[in-house]
Amino acid sequence: MSLRGHLTALPGIDTVRAQSAKGQDASIISEVPDLLTKLSAKEKKVWQHVTQALLEYGLIHRTDGMMLTIICRTFIEWIDATEELERFKRGNNDSYITESANGYRTPHPMYFSARNAKKELLDWLPEAALTIPSFQKIKGAELEDSQGTLFDDPIEKFRAQKTAAGMRIVPSE
Repeated sequence: MSLRGHLTALPGIDTVRAQSAKGQDASIISEVPDLLTKLSAKEKKVWQHVTQALLEYGLIHRTDGMMLTIICRTFIEWIDATEELERFKRGNNDSYITESANGYRTPHPMYFSARNAKKELLDWLPEAALTIPSFQKIKGAELEDSQGTLFDDPIEKFRAQKTAAGMRIVPSE
């Protein structure tokens, strides 16, 4: 399923307004949302980093507060679980496998916490354009001016898009 219909590029920083899309109002302003709940010091650092980066590209709106809160908290949960699992591993001959009194071997419970937090985080990141593919889908849509024709060279069009996106120029043969 394509994310293109679900992801929409927001306007630039401050008062720059979005360009009109087919039948849509162009008065959306990019701004950092207010915090909706208290965050820990670690979570606030992540919040500030993520919101500033999204603001620089005009990909944040004041209604993104709930989603970004979930992302920040989940990221810190993943970091904490991973660090605790690494501490356990160092003290357990570099293994996260535990053994019960009757010989049953299983991964440490923090293994499952870290795994679940990472999966949840990876599910949420594209929603906020915090992965390269989701960012490229949004910004790439801005770079495309027209559909082109049947006679356009697809290789040259691809190179032009990459160059316009700031990627290195691919030499032609």
